[in-house]
Amino acid sequence: MDQYTKLMTKLTHPKMSIEDKLKEICLTTVKLIKGADRVSLWRFCSDKASIESLICFDTSTHSFSFGQVLKKEDYLAYFQGILKEEVINAPTARTHELTQCFNESYFIPHDIYSLLDYILHQDFEPYGVLCCESIGSITQWSEADVETLKKLARASSMYFKIDD
Repeated sequence: MDQYTKLMTKLTHPKMSIEDKLKEICLTTVKLIKGADRVSLWRFCSDKASIESLICFDTSTHSFSFGQVLKKEDYLAYFQGILKEEVINAPTARTHELTQCFNESYFIPHDIYSLLDYILHQDFEPYGVLCCESIGSITQWSEADVETLKKLARASSMYFKIDD
């Protein structure tokens, strides 16, 4: 069974906890997208004025964290970009027009150089973001990486629909 099918099986399992499902999404994403050293899932607040981390997995520390909140007013270019484009492929995230706003508060402290994000949907509306970040060096995300992330985001979006 391939990684994607394994993920779908786990996400639809009625006895698996929400936390374990979130962890599986992160771990599967790390396996399928080369250079994804940090993977996180974020949920927009109802008015899209902020986004909250549901979970973040960091491969360098093998640890999970959650709860960080980013406000649209502090990261306007990113919020506008992800909601309009649905995908942000920023191999040079520190100089990318939509992501350079994260430099001081997020990228530099976490040694992040590249970012690949795709929107999560619920009932055809933006609900959150599945985020991949590269630590310590630049990662050139391929079209195959983007397509894999989209597929993972669709699976994750189905999970949110199941459990909300």
